[in-house]
Amino acid sequence: MSTFVDLRTAGQPTAVRADICIVGAGAAGITLARYLGKHNVQVLLLESGGLTLEGETQSLYKAEQHGVKYYDLAACRLRYFGGTTNHWAGYCHPYTHNTYSGRPELGVPAWPIQEGEIKPYIDRAAQDLGFNIDSFSAAHEALKDGVDPQQLPDRSSKDIYTQVFQLTRKPRQGQIWRDHLAGLPNVQVLLHANVTHINLNKDGKRVTSLSVKSLGGQSFSVEATTFVLAAHAIENARLLLDSNDVVPTGIGNEHDHVGRYFMEHPKLISGRFFPNERFLRLYDGGTIHTLIRNANLGLTESCIKREAILDYYCRFLPVAEFEQTQDAARQLKAAFWKPADMKALKALGQVVGDIPGLYNYALSKWARVPITGSAFNLDHRIEQAPNRDSRITLSNERDVLGCRKVVLNWSFSDLDYKTYAKGQEILIKELTRLKLGTVVAPPLVPDVINSMVKGNNHHIGTARMSKDASDGVVDANLKVHGIDNLYVAGSAVFPTSGHSVPTMIIMAFSIRLSDHLIRVHRRTT
Repeated sequence: MSTFVDLRTAGQPTAVRADICIVGAGAAGITLARYLGKHNVQVLLLESGGLTLEGETQSLYKAEQHGVKYYDLAACRLRYFGGTTNHWAGYCHPYTHNTYSGRPELGVPAWPIQEGEIKPYIDRAAQDLGFNIDSFSAAHEALKDGVDPQQLPDRSSKDIYTQVFQLTRKPRQGQIWRDHLAGLPNVQVLLHANVTHINLNKDGKRVTSLSVKSLGGQSFSVEATTFVLAAHAIENARLLLDSNDVVPTGIGNEHDHVGRYFMEHPKLISGRFFPNERFLRLYDGGTIHTLIRNANLGLTESCIKREAILDYYCRFLPVAEFEQTQDAARQLKAAFWKPADMKALKALGQVVGDIPGLYNYALSKWARVPITGSAFNLDHRIEQAPNRDSRITLSNERDVLGCRKVVLNWSFSDLDYKTYAKGQEILIKELTRLKLGTVVAPPLVPDVINSMVKGNNHHIGTARMSKDASDGVVDANLKVHGIDNLYVAGSAVFPTSGHSVPTMIIMAFSIRLSDHLIRVHRRTT
């Protein structure tokens, strides 16, 4: 059996069979396939695109958008083997204890699993990405830089602390694991295979097959014992909602949670910091890609609980660097909204990730201080609260495959606005109190936030985990409530957004899911 089969050149299949069928070959799907591939189980991995970026396939992500302005989905999600890891900057950090415990006093739910249950899988994901778990220790990284950890602001503040993001040297999951998957005889990858419908049995309790089409005209079904949606938060929700012939409200949507709670990690560049010699260059954002690491300042657990806000942290970006991205940003402004525009997609590749330049034009409009090489822009980032009105729905317009198109409404809550405002306020207070430099910054009020905020291409929520079916879409094992053999993988299942990049956590949950699916397979065969 050939591992990689491209439906553009292969013959017309009528039906394909596997033990476990995975939809989507991004971080979640590839991780799941390679871990399942270690066992005696037949795995089929369906990928909508091919091995390289294609405008025609990307245009399937075109969507109607409302609310806070967001990126064109046809550019910020990548629909080919490796998924959006193909432009992932590689940032990694474990989620904090607060993420899993939730904030019930703020209406933010706890996860249905404990932090200790997922930690061994995070360790395995970190190893796959080339990290030692000590790499995330601020003291460890300070010592590597020849800095006494006692010099960290953490030692003199109860409100701010140092957190370290690592950048993996292995971000492109499709490239990293392609040969590995090709060497697994029990894994097959179908390229240009678009899932258009999830077919349920008559009582709506079990998936019988998936309907699959290619842009070249092939149409067939896939049968399996178990199915996993790993197509990312927006596409997973679309498939569940659009497959409504047996259950009119959509699969897993009995309690109206599918598509809701769409979250991001909003970032906002506003304010300028002029450091003195006491400010450690450990925090210099200009060293990120040299040191493959970013140290920043966040708010302590005691601080965010006292202030009744969510996680907040700030990166320090050298102001001179933004000029390097202006040309690419201008290309995006001119061509970004054109479907399947390869020039725009190429420009996107230059600016996506950590890009101060895309926002600094707005910053320069109000700044009264000159741009020099000895200042930093404040890059504010928050944990977005789950919000029912921030959601994915479907329009009546259909794409070329006959699927209803997505409608995205990205919405902020009062808690999001408060977190931004208090986060900046406390950061400035502590930088000033510790005599680390001078800050010039406007207040972060809702109008300013709405006009300047950007996403991070981190799509979270829409099929969240919950202990009870009335509170979410999937259970703690990621199985859709009420459906015997359908699972969802990826950050769609996260009940909260956490404060950091989700990719490593996505991989951890996929490794955990592989263990669960093997146990289920052994019990039923």
